Amino acid sequence: MGRPRIPAGEMGTIHITRLATGYRARAQARDDGGNLHQLRVVADTEEEARALLLRRVEALSSSAFSGLDSRNTIAEAGTAWLEQIRARAVAGSLSFSTYESYETTLRRLVVPQCGGITLGALTVGRCDRIIQAILLEKSVSAARRARAVLGLICGYAVRDDAIPFNPVRDVQRLPLPEKKTSILTPAQIAGIRELMEHWREDQSDGPRPNHRALIDGMDIMLGTSARVGECIGLRRRDVDIITAPPTMLIDGTIIQNKEQGIVRKNAPKRTRQRRRVALPALAADAVRRRLALAPSGQDALLFGTKTGNPISVSNYERLLRSFVDDNREALEKLGVEVDEYSTHIYRRTTATLVERAAGLTLASRLLGHANEQITRASYVVSAEEVDPITVEILDELLGS
Repeated sequence: MGRPRIPAGEMGTIHITRLATGYRARAQARDDGGNLHQLRVVADTEEEARALLLRRVEALSSSAFSGLDSRNTIAEAGTAWLEQIRARAVAGSLSFSTYESYETTLRRLVVPQCGGITLGALTVGRCDRIIQAILLEKSVSAARRARAVLGLICGYAVRDDAIPFNPVRDVQRLPLPEKKTSILTPAQIAGIRELMEHWREDQSDGPRPNHRALIDGMDIMLGTSARVGECIGLRRRDVDIITAPPTMLIDGTIIQNKEQGIVRKNAPKRTRQRRRVALPALAADAVRRRLALAPSGQDALLFGTKTGNPISVSNYERLLRSFVDDNREALEKLGVEVDEYSTHIYRRTTATLVERAAGLTLASRLLGHANEQITRASYVVSAEEVDPITVEILDELLGS
């Protein structure tokens, strides 16, 4: 009877031979494709020779030990996982902004809360208590970020054969962040525009803030539902004011991260959200004003700096916050929910107005959503009053 066949991914007996200057270890091993390899290594000691041979065998097979086991801590597993995430960012399959967001969540939330716990000690109940503790001590948003990152780390550990299953999958659902419900009325928009026009116009201590960027950005975002990054990332080539009606291509956004700095990403927040929208009068007028101010060249940014470089989303939002802080009392007199006033209110206003006039489907398409439920859950503010046409319908069906 012949010797049993060595299975794929495994090796046969290790043979050790003592040499004049050390030890030789040899064995046969099959890779995952079933090919047989004759492996030989030489080292100073028998233990070193065995270890070196085992590493050679591991390199042939996906079943080999890859770095993590149940004794590793969450902090150690997180470090190994982040290396893989960074490699994906370098390769271009994931953004550096996402990598930096994961790294920040791991460093500020996950490791301080549970970094010393070993992977083998993680259970569904323990993961649930970890997430709930972050929820109580921090916020819903922090708990949701921590759960996402901890789940990704555990998923990585499962793929590394360090733990048999991902315990984060079965923790209880976290509450959704409270939905913001404030939108702007046409009268409020006109009042805000007037306040922006005169904001710090008599300022003597330094240059006046770029109020025109606030006005034009507001009008474009209200008229197109563009996000702030998509708005300030507009180029000359993205707008066509000759057609009737004028149109704008939402084809990029401004991003900022430590690796790349402030750059224009040649895709919206989601690649599938690339869309061309018709411009209403207020947005078309704002685009014309930006074209008059922008440098020449098809790739010139409509909201660039004096040197033509992109401005960051954080700088634009900081400018808006300064305006809001300076005009808080006047905004409150207009009935504006000042604490909810950010660039998001423009997109929410547009979604709500379009939904009420033309339905959810068109509002969702304008916002670039693949799922109408996203539009309903996150942007559209339901009207308090139900359409009185229900009276006519029910009277006709049920009688008086």
